[in-house]
Amino acid sequence: MSYTGKKVQVKMNIKFHEPITAYALLPDGWLPFAFAPASVVLVDRNIVATAKSIAAESKRADIPANKWWFRFLDNKNYTLHPMLAALEGNARRNPTYDEFVLEFQQATESLKEVFPSANFIDFDEKQYRAGYAIAEDMEKRYESDVAFLIGASEHLQMVAPEGKLRTIEDTLLMISRSLEPKPSLFVVLAALSCLYENSKDPAANIGRNILKPKRDYSELSAHNAISDIRALELLLIFQNLQVRPPIYCTRDKALKDFWVAVNPTQVVRSEGGCEFKLRFRKELFPRLTYKECESLIERLELGL
Repeated sequence: MSYTGKKVQVKMNIKFHEPITAYALLPDGWLPFAFAPASVVLVDRNIVATAKSIAAESKRADIPANKWWFRFLDNKNYTLHPMLAALEGNARRNPTYDEFVLEFQQATESLKEVFPSANFIDFDEKQYRAGYAIAEDMEKRYESDVAFLIGASEHLQMVAPEGKLRTIEDTLLMISRSLEPKPSLFVVLAALSCLYENSKDPAANIGRNILKPKRDYSELSAHNAISDIRALELLLIFQNLQVRPPIYCTRDKALKDFWVAVNPTQVVRSEGGCEFKLRFRKELFPRLTYKECESLIERLELGL
C-alpha cells in the first residue's frame, strides 16, 4: 500500500481456483471474467466450441478450468453475441450469407445450453443482413490479408538471425506496399512481431502464436489468423459505435497479449470506418530495445 497525496494505492495478488481460460478484452486492456463489467459479450468460435465440449461432458483436461470460468458468463447481466463466431464460419474461408445465419443460430443454441441465465439477441432478417455486410465490406481486404500472410510466411518460418532482420523487415513492408487494398495494419504488426520475437521464450512470442507460419502456409492457414485479428478490429469499431462498449470474450492468450501490446486509444469514426492511435508495448517486439521499437514505428509510418 502507498499513499500519494489524496490517493491511496493498494496492490495485492489474487490467486484463482483455476488457471485463467477466458479473457475479457476491454477498451483499455483486459480482465479475468470474474471482474468484467455488465455488457454485451462478443464470443468467438473458440468459446462456442468449448461450450459445446462442456455440454457434451467432454473429458478434456481443461474442462474443469473452463467450467469454473464459464460460470461467470452464466449471468443475467451479460448478453452473449456470437457474431464473431458466425463471421469466422466453419469452412476456413469467409462464409456465405446462408452459412453466416446458420452458424449464428447454431452458436446461439449451443451457448444457451451452457449459459441459461445469460441474455441473447434474436436477430431478424434486417439484422442478419446488417451483420453480414461487415464480412462483405472486408472481403477485398481479406484477399490482401491472405496474400500478405502467404508471402510473409516464407520469411517467418524460422527465427531469423540478427544480421537478416532488417532485410526481412524490408521484404515484409514491400509485400504490404505491393497489395491493393493494403492489408490490415494489425496483420502487418503481427508479422513484424513474429520477426522480432524472443527465441528463448516461445510462449511469449505474440505474433508467431497468432499467425503460426509454416512451410505450406495457405489460404486455409491464413483464415484463422485473419479472423482472430479481424475480431479485434471489429471490437474497436463496436466500442466506438455503442454507448456501452461491448466486451470480447476469447480463450486465445496470444490474441489477448496482442490487444494489450498494441494498446489502441482515441478511437474516432472516419469515412473508412474508424481511426485510432496505437501505443505499442515492448512485448510486441521483444527482440528490440525501446529505442529500436521507436525506430521501427517510424519506418512503419513511412513504409506503409
